[in-house]
Amino acid sequence: MEEGVTRRLFLPDARGSHRYLRVTWHKETSTIVLSHWQDEVCVASTPVPLEDATKLIGLIVGALKEAATSPRAVRGSGLSTQPEGVLRRLRERFRPQLAQVIALHDRLRQEHSANQPKGA
Repeated sequence: MEEGVTRRLFLPDARGSHRYLRVTWHKETSTIVLSHWQDEVCVASTPVPLEDATKLIGLIVGALKEAATSPRAVRGSGLSTQPEGVLRRLRERFRPQLAQVIALHDRLRQEHSANQPKGA
């Protein structure tokens, strides 16, 4: 498996009761398997061909877009009731982490003082 590639995802069922959805990528068959679990027992599974997965992604993106532009809160999601609050949270969630920016002269001064002999 390629480094950094996730092949399995567990999502809790909104109804609780130790139920969850497991989504697994199967490269060898080019399928994504959606399986429903109750505790440690698989109660149903649906293999989705990769070419059909785009439809699922489109549905999810549409739902996120609607939730982000809706003036009402999405119940139980922790999303803000204001569209800009939802958009802000989505941007924060998916914004790449950047390296800390420091002034070069401060960095050189720190390195210079670290290389000085003690008592000099």
